[in-house]
Amino acid sequence: MNENNNTNNQELTERYIYQVIRRLPKAQREDVAMELRELISDMADEKGSVEAALIALGDPAEFAKKYTGDSNFLIGPNYYATYLTVLKIALMCTAISVFVIVLLQTVFEGYSASEIADLSDGIQIGARAFSKSLGSMISSVIGVFGSVTLVFAIMERQKVDLDEVKEKEWTTADLAGKPTGERHAWTPDQLTSVPSKKALLPRSESIVDIVFSIVLAALFIFAPQIFGMIWINDDLVMEVSVFNLDKWNIILPFFLISLAIGLVDAILKLIIGRYNIKVMVSTIITALVQSLIAIITLKVLPIWNPDFGNELQQFFNDHPDEIVIDKFGTYFDSNGFSNIILGFIIVFTAIDIAVTVYKTMRYGSEAEKAK
Repeated sequence: MNENNNTNNQELTERYIYQVIRRLPKAQREDVAMELRELISDMADEKGSVEAALIALGDPAEFAKKYTGDSNFLIGPNYYATYLTVLKIALMCTAISVFVIVLLQTVFEGYSASEIADLSDGIQIGARAFSKSLGSMISSVIGVFGSVTLVFAIMERQKVDLDEVKEKEWTTADLAGKPTGERHAWTPDQLTSVPSKKALLPRSESIVDIVFSIVLAALFIFAPQIFGMIWINDDLVMEVSVFNLDKWNIILPFFLISLAIGLVDAILKLIIGRYNIKVMVSTIITALVQSLIAIITLKVLPIWNPDFGNELQQFFNDHPDEIVIDKFGTYFDSNGFSNIILGFIIVFTAIDIAVTVYKTMRYGSEAEKAK
């Protein structure tokens, strides 16, 4: 019996500590956890039980404010650590990708190889390209900074709760069966279990998804022509884009909407950090919407360059040594190409949904079972 009490007390302590430190910056968490274990132990000896000590400490969300301060935040402590992570990734990816893309595009589209190779001309070309790239980078970075900050500020103002769907606010009326509007004391029974390692979402996957979305968006916006064939012919850089650039103003918004939806899903997963119902619903909605956009883009919109096969074949005719993929230019079938890509998207979507649903049902519900 004593052993069961000790186990229960330890579990309550760890639950409380988890709910406090999850709201703190990563650098503070280990020290605060050690401090809280000692504090709870001392208070339990003084008050006679761990439960009494935790009741005295109060709502862990409120207690966490003692370490972060409590004021009118633009981005509060619940989101600040994740906000900084997302902002750093977004700004770094945007700055590097936009600068490099615009720099290369300015140099190779506006000048011949001999002009670039000439020292005096090369310096002037490089200076002009650098100036243009820097301007594009600064404007893009400002836009990304404002967009990310706005998203998190809205979440802060609306007090968006990204915990398990069944988890309650510490003071909601239905916790004690009291009338709505009456404020209730926090009790340790409201603590949820610390998630198991299998229930956690790898931060690296969310970060990779964020980086991928931003870099790909930059390429689609600033250099869609690189998706195809690039070579140097008669001192000039030649390009054959697989995309229909004449209709790019119609096609681009669909790509950007799809990437933005994926970006939001990745940020949500980074914030929550574990499989739960909200992650599962977000994954399903994101996958289905992106699949629908892919179907529209690949099967309805004129996405492919109608002259891609002919232009590519012309390149092979001018370069007879290139025989490895010669027939690709002759037999390029845009409809078949769309079907292959769409098939990969549907298979990947089905696998992603199945894995997320399984892990949510298998591991994401462990906190609810333990309550």
